[in-house]
Amino acid sequence: MNAGIRNASVRSEDMKTNRAADAPRKTTSTVQLYRSCGDDPGTTDALVREHIESLGIIKDDDIQKRLLRELVKKYVALEKRVDGLLKNTLPEEVAEEIKYQWAYPPRACECTILFTDIVGFTHLAEKMSGEHLVETLDRVFKDFDDILDSFKGTKIKTIGDAYMAVFGAPHSYNDHAIMAIRGALAFLRSLDQMNRDSDYHFQMRIGIHTGKVIAGVVGKERMQFDVFGDNVNIASRFESSGIPGLVNVSEATYIKARSCFVFEERGEINLKNKANMKAYLVVKEA
Repeated sequence: MNAGIRNASVRSEDMKTNRAADAPRKTTSTVQLYRSCGDDPGTTDALVREHIESLGIIKDDDIQKRLLRELVKKYVALEKRVDGLLKNTLPEEVAEEIKYQWAYPPRACECTILFTDIVGFTHLAEKMSGEHLVETLDRVFKDFDDILDSFKGTKIKTIGDAYMAVFGAPHSYNDHAIMAIRGALAFLRSLDQMNRDSDYHFQMRIGIHTGKVIAGVVGKERMQFDVFGDNVNIASRFESSGIPGLVNVSEATYIKARSCFVFEERGEINLKNKANMKAYLVVKEA
């Protein structure tokens, strides 16, 4: 019986050696000693056990390496997913700064702020089912998101039917006022296209103002990039004092974009809780 075990063990070892050339030397030396031990039952049994243990060690090592490869692969996939979610929540350069520096300190920015609002939204909400209303807003805002990407804008947030974006923050560039107006005109074209396919007619006011703000990331959960300051309030007032279907801009925005667009001066308009300010309507691109 011992001879049969010996032969089976040797054949098993030869097969293992062919599959893995880097098998531990301990296994090879065990087999060589096993071959020279003769018919001593005690020595043979001990060597068989040692040989089986050696094969177990080899197998365990293979399993550990395979598990490590799988773990690394899953970790890389998870890291990519988390990175994607972070960049979907925050502007890419803000997300990168938080990722490597653990913070995004507040900083001053010169930018152009845009607000939109759907006219008569409350009345529309009374006539539409809740599901249809949400689906419609989802379509409108997804189109706006795509437009922002085309004109270097950054979405800040939506509040109900209102949409807020900035141009020139967090990434600074010189023609942010021009890009904001081009984006606003594209918003209106997108809404007109949707109206052709809808049973309901949507109109929108757009207000734009240019000035300095403080940009930062606020909150612990669901962190949000946002801009703060009086110029944000002014931009909001230009939206609420706007004319449906047109783009209403401040004098500060007009000055920076007048070489690229034709404007119609409205004169001074009354802004809630603010002094009167000059306003201009965008007629067309020059």
